[in-house]
Amino acid sequence: MKLIDFDEIFNRAMERELTEHAGERTEEEWESAIADAYASFGRTVLKELGKTPVQYFADMSDAQLCETLKEYILQDVPVPDFLVEELSSRGAVPELMALLNETDEELVMYALGALGPDRRAVPRYAAMLGEDAYDEHVKDHLAELLKERADDAADAMLALAKTENAPYALEVLSKVKKRDERVYAVLLSAFRAADEEELPLYAGYLASYGDERALPVLLSEIEREDIGFVAFQELKYAIEALGGEYEKERDFSADEAYKKIMAATAGADIFGRAKKK
Repeated sequence: MKLIDFDEIFNRAMERELTEHAGERTEEEWESAIADAYASFGRTVLKELGKTPVQYFADMSDAQLCETLKEYILQDVPVPDFLVEELSSRGAVPELMALLNETDEELVMYALGALGPDRRAVPRYAAMLGEDAYDEHVKDHLAELLKERADDAADAMLALAKTENAPYALEVLSKVKKRDERVYAVLLSAFRAADEEELPLYAGYLASYGDERALPVLLSEIEREDIGFVAFQELKYAIEALGGEYEKERDFSADEAYKKIMAATAGADIFGRAKKK
């Protein structure tokens, strides 16, 4: 398939513009002007096409769009934004959903970008989180999308929480809005089993979920004499987020993380407040 490098055509035109008018705008103004020019380029009829770049992709079928995307990636030609935008406008069409069965990371990431948090894609997103074929970059993006559909993905994430992909499942479950005893139990269990390094993260998940019943557990944990400064700060935040408070003064002057943070922030804590021990 012969591909059109729309970015190259646009870049050649912009190079001439930049050369002729260098120094007339600030860097920020040029960034805005280039973005506007690219949008205008998409609506401009090109002689070699007899139509605009936007119309070129709009005239393609769903299958043609997906095959064209594959070819751009295969031939290492920059994927035009116009193609991605047209794919996004089609929604979760079967051809686009089928790309989620591919293992090429770049292709899958484009498909995820086009689909976004579409409810119809949730079952496949959840399944992908549990598959070894996808690396952490893909799974991180999947988790971000699923957090926007956390209630729809709750059952699948509860099952995933029993596997090695539990960290992704817990992240998504922390965003569930509908109260569910199973979700609360899983998040609380993960917090109780967390080591010092994981503690801030899982405290944050409890805060995000928003169940006040976690307060006694958080208050008990923050009272530990051996609690580190970073964990202490996140626990304090979680307690406050759930409507509680913890005002007891603690001395972290011997804590290495505390020393580094204070040195870097000139005596303010990680929230920008005046130094307290």
